[in-house]
Amino acid sequence: MEANITILIADEATPDRVLLKTIFEQLGHTVVVANDDSEAIDLFDPELIQLVCLGVTPSFCNGRSVALEIQRIANGVFVPIVFLSGDRDSVSLLDCLKISGTDYISKPYCSTIIMAKLDAITRILVMQKTLAKQNQALSQYNEMLVYEQEVAKVVYENITHSNCLSDPALHTFHYGSHTFNGDVILAAYKPNGGMHLLLGDFTGQGLSAAIGALPLADIFFDWTRKGFLMRQILPEINARLKRILPPDMFCSAAFIDIKANDKSMEVWNGGLPDLLFFSQFEQQPKRLISKNLPLGVLSPADFEFAIDPVSFQAGDALLVYSDGLFEAKTAQGSSFYKAMVASLCNREVLSHNGLSWLIDRMTQEGVLESPNDDISCLEVSLTPQIGVHSADANEPSYKQEAPADFSFEYRLNADSLRSTDPLPYILQIITTAPGLKQYASHVFMILSELYSNALEHGVLKLSSDKKNTLEGFASYYEEREQALCALEEGSVTIQVKATSDSASGELELRVTDSGPGFDYQSVAFDLDNTDVPYNRGLALLNQLCEKLEFSHGGRSVSACFRWQLN
Repeated sequence: MEANITILIADEATPDRVLLKTIFEQLGHTVVVANDDSEAIDLFDPELIQLVCLGVTPSFCNGRSVALEIQRIANGVFVPIVFLSGDRDSVSLLDCLKISGTDYISKPYCSTIIMAKLDAITRILVMQKTLAKQNQALSQYNEMLVYEQEVAKVVYENITHSNCLSDPALHTFHYGSHTFNGDVILAAYKPNGGMHLLLGDFTGQGLSAAIGALPLADIFFDWTRKGFLMRQILPEINARLKRILPPDMFCSAAFIDIKANDKSMEVWNGGLPDLLFFSQFEQQPKRLISKNLPLGVLSPADFEFAIDPVSFQAGDALLVYSDGLFEAKTAQGSSFYKAMVASLCNREVLSHNGLSWLIDRMTQEGVLESPNDDISCLEVSLTPQIGVHSADANEPSYKQEAPADFSFEYRLNADSLRSTDPLPYILQIITTAPGLKQYASHVFMILSELYSNALEHGVLKLSSDKKNTLEGFASYYEEREQALCALEEGSVTIQVKATSDSASGELELRVTDSGPGFDYQSVAFDLDNTDVPYNRGLALLNQLCEKLEFSHGGRSVSACFRWQLN
């Protein structure tokens, strides 16, 4: 703002008005003169006038009303009002200032005093205009920031919610203390049935906490869809977060791999509170404690993978929650978590109703009124049907006029068996056949069952009998990892042949292992035997496949799958 300003003078005393006008103009200012109060109101324009000088007469009530009217017209714009007074009465001067007057000038006028007061008022006007510009800039910046946050929130939610959280087996609760929630709940169907679940809690709150969820969700969904295993997905997520996050940020998380066919699941807990598994046959829930450091803490070479294998029956449930619940306080300031866990562990709540009860308790005890952190909960109602065939529902039907025929062989020696999972790569090739992509879950289920049988029972010579009990499941998978790490000889060969015409297609899969074989004639293809938690894979394949044949003493299995093109 320039030092020269436009001043409105309204004074009934003509000599005083002329003298003051002359002094202002000599100081380089522009002067607008009003002969009376009414004319002052007509001439006042807050866009043009920066200072108003009002004469104080014995009829001061008129000056008061003029000042108030000018302030009303200014409509929030700061326009200083200086009263011109020949009255030395301090009470009168105080009355002037009480109606938002900025200052006063006493008569007779002294040019030195007027200059000093104008300099002070000009500095105030410059500061006020600068402040107004800054406020406008801040307001525009805030509007832009809000808009960008809304856009980012939509993108964030579209990415992190591009999953199967609407599955009836899942029940979730998300309560964010900021626009962005630093917690994330992800769920995706596996191509061979079952489901991958992840609940993560990033360090901090708001956007800085939520930003790490984007690469995490990208890997989780993409790698699950392609058929990678939990033990492959978690190290990749950890490596990505370790690489991109600041040193003081990480993600406490629980990853759950539900294997519907085996009625089992594997749980990896890295830094979250205990997961609670509710079995119908146990009085208290099993607490699945954290055995690993959070994601993004360890380097890829040092990453830990300690899991809890759990077998389940229809009607069992799993409850997972973020650290925000652990830190939650009631309205009275007491710990909410201890009382909550005690009630759940004492079976005061039905296992399938745990989340609804938990939300009601948080509401009743004032936890949600002032949460210390984001709170997220996930309840899983476990059934053998969870995720089975659901992956195909979201796949668009595929039609190609020209048929595609191809065949290939994939052979893995001991080194490859120890370090490689070939199934996701093979599946990507197979599903290029016209119309087969929408049956990806069927194909992957067939392929994974044939391969796991060849590897575990053929090459590693493991027995399924150990899967009779929960402890047996843990022992089985521990023995599997040890045997695989120590493997020095052995091989698995996968042969694929796909043929199709304009109406249908046929896929032949043959998996051969170097093991001793087995008595395949004694296999019972009975899916109705729910008392046995294992040996159900071949029975399922027998239903999915057009033909299932064994040869070479059980070392080679051939499966034929047919499909129709839409």
